[in-house]
Amino acid sequence: MWRTGGGLGGALPAVLGRLHALAEPPTTATPGAGPAGRAAGKEQELPAGLVESHPAVRALDCLLDYAAGRAAKDGGMPGDVLGLAARGGDAAVAGVLGARLPLLHRHATAFAAAHPELYALVPGRPPPAAAWLHDRRGPGLDPLLLAALDRGQLLAARREEPAGAVAFRVVHALLTGHDGLLGEPRAAWRELAAGPGGAEAASGFLMYLALFTSMRPVDRTSVDTEQVWWSAALEAGLPPGALAGAGDFAAALPDEVWLPLARRSAAHTPAQEDAGRVAERAAAHPGSSDALLLAVHLLTRPAPEGAYDGDVRRHARALLRDAEALPAPECPAETAQLRRALVEAGEVDLAGAPATAG
Repeated sequence: MWRTGGGLGGALPAVLGRLHALAEPPTTATPGAGPAGRAAGKEQELPAGLVESHPAVRALDCLLDYAAGRAAKDGGMPGDVLGLAARGGDAAVAGVLGARLPLLHRHATAFAAAHPELYALVPGRPPPAAAWLHDRRGPGLDPLLLAALDRGQLLAARREEPAGAVAFRVVHALLTGHDGLLGEPRAAWRELAAGPGGAEAASGFLMYLALFTSMRPVDRTSVDTEQVWWSAALEAGLPPGALAGAGDFAAALPDEVWLPLARRSAAHTPAQEDAGRVAERAAAHPGSSDALLLAVHLLTRPAPEGAYDGDVRRHARALLRDAEALPAPECPAETAQLRRALVEAGEVDLAGAPATAG
């Protein structure tokens, strides 16, 4: 009904008028401030727990839904509804506007350009862009709207939420042709990892890159985005722990791409995510120096109460066994390093005996 106004007949103007009256910002009572005892222009904070069901918020939602129908029909949005949208408000109002932000961005371009606060991502404030970014049920991924946000503020939002809707939207945009969304990759990594929580944010970003790569989204257009960004992370001088999320690439990428990048990531951050799977994949390549060194790095990873990951040790033993079984000319020189790393990890039976799978 609200998308067309159909079914209301001649009552539509009265209904819209009533909704406009309800959607006006509530004001606080001030003695002597007029016949209704209200201070003009002073907004009243909506009661906690009632923001989403408050009549003003629900009326604004209805009006924006009606405006959406008008936009789909004639390409424009009613100016009086845009006037209400411009007033901003609390988190509930921001949520209502955030759900319609893609619509405003496309069908009310002059209005949106005149109100940059719609796109702001300022900590401690409820702008519509923040509501849209964090809404997991949101109205689509919309890479073009994402590109309209301030790059520095977008990276700060990623840092505040290492794993979630923001990361999902950003990585999807990068893989679907919006390669320049965050600027030059190495500089973006450094900015993302700067400050408190930066290492966790960088690790989470790698995790989402790996997730999307393994999912093979049908709308992706960039063929090597994850390789470019993973390589850039290795070259960006990130803080300890920042490359832990690279472990999730164990389920993605061809071996010739994955092995050298995984080895370098484990050298930087031995405590890789899903280290058992990483070690298992490495164990399939006993003739590869990268695979043996990857296992060596994984064996140095810190673990709870000083214990080493049993799966990592088991796969590393199998890798050592198969490497030592190769003809001498094919056996990598790093085999001795792997044996030593296993012994130091607690596999003391390997100190002077041939390797056996545990």
